[in-house]
Amino acid sequence: MHNPNKKHINITADDLQFINDVKTIVYTAKERAYQAADIYQVVSNWLVGKRIVEQEQHGYARAEYGKRVIELASQALTEEFGKGYSASSLRNYRKFYLSFKGLQIQQAVLAEFKNSCEKQRSLLVESISSECKQESIYPMPHNLSWMHYERLMRIDNENERDWYMREAANENWSYRTLDRNIASQYY
Repeated sequence: MHNPNKKHINITADDLQFINDVKTIVYTAKERAYQAADIYQVVSNWLVGKRIVEQEQHGYARAEYGKRVIELASQALTEEFGKGYSASSLRNYRKFYLSFKGLQIQQAVLAEFKNSCEKQRSLLVESISSECKQESIYPMPHNLSWMHYERLMRIDNENERDWYMREAANENWSYRTLDRNIASQYY
């Protein structure tokens, strides 16, 4: 039906180009914002996992049996931030750190954390920077989401896991592509 209140506007080729340009700007900005959020989630989960390991082990090679670190952190984080910090999620963060200890957290991301955290938390960031110099390190891919890492953590073989991580980053695999390639034993 024809709407009498709606004016018909003649759109020129120049107008179409303008509309496409504006849509591209908005689409690109939204995509980058989602990607940045994924990067910060990955960094946050890695840092939380690292801190849990440090608290559990206090410098020892193995954690003391019966430590309640994860349960304490889960309760405190859930009270402060709501859902998403169950004990199983925190165990997953710990596993993430242990599986990807050599992951070099980007300096710009570390600087951002350092600027937005209290002094005590910034000391943690500084310790990560110095620790990365001592361990075998590899750059953190900027295009892998937390879902990618969750899938990668299920691979026991470290060489295979690292290969899939590099391929997923280099080839810009979606989570589904990564999952399909792992399931088909692409390695």
